[in-house]
Amino acid sequence: MTVHVLTPVHNRCVVTESFISDLFNQDIDEDLRIVIVDDGSKDGTAEMLRARAQEAPPHITLSVINGDGSWWWARSMATAVSECRPHIDDDDVVVFMNDDVQLLAHTLRELLVATRSQMAIVTASVLDAEQRDVVLDRGAKLDARYLAVLPIRLDEHLDAFTKVDVAAGRAVAFPAAVFTSGINVNYRRLPHHLADFEFSVRAARCGFPILLARDIHVYSFNDFARTYSQNPIRRLFHISSPDRLSAYWAFWRTVSPSQSRARTLSKLLRYRILPQVLRSLRDLVALRTGTALGCPGRP
Repeated sequence: MTVHVLTPVHNRCVVTESFISDLFNQDIDEDLRIVIVDDGSKDGTAEMLRARAQEAPPHITLSVINGDGSWWWARSMATAVSECRPHIDDDDVVVFMNDDVQLLAHTLRELLVATRSQMAIVTASVLDAEQRDVVLDRGAKLDARYLAVLPIRLDEHLDAFTKVDVAAGRAVAFPAAVFTSGINVNYRRLPHHLADFEFSVRAARCGFPILLARDIHVYSFNDFARTYSQNPIRRLFHISSPDRLSAYWAFWRTVSPSQSRARTLSKLLRYRILPQVLRSLRDLVALRTGTALGCPGRP
């Protein structure tokens, strides 16, 4: 049995190296195959990855796929899945992870046990890396009536496993059958934001519920309230923006395929485009008066 960890990286050499160290220290009784997709890093990440690959423990292999800097999350992960698929056996588990998470030594083992015992897609809870008793993310549910992605309240009482509608790529484990069925990340329709959610929806249609594991944690620094570019054009249309309109269209066409295109478009106009246009106009005024700050778009 093998666990495959697939991770995209870009210009975060120190963060990526710390993440690899956490993976090397995992307490698991099976082989670990790490596939890192380095999407054109220029900060020494490539050299660091070559060195760490040589230092991998005997039961661990670290391989690297090199992108050209334009792959973003979705094409990076689609390429990793394509490379990994021939090596996936029926009893394996495939884990999507971001390199900005921190892992305890038992984290992967707990994900593997949960995925196999529950016969499910299992996503970990995210706690604050600086205040480790503070919950940052517990997954989300969907409301197709309003094209809304609704985060589960951080103070809500949950069972050990709670059914959710989508799983983020930050830390989620999939049964092998998801990948042997032939599906992959659809980077042509969704190059970055919402690509992980959309993939999890299609993966669940292979017959596996998506479960949030309340007691399985990864740790991350709190960027969940991060502010993105205030430029209205960039916010609505740039590939790096979480408010990109074409991403919402593609995502909801997957989530609600029986809903007519006209109905989806009318909801998109009412619940996404108009609020975003108003928000952008407000922020444009704030920019002109010097009261708003911009932030970089790419994680």
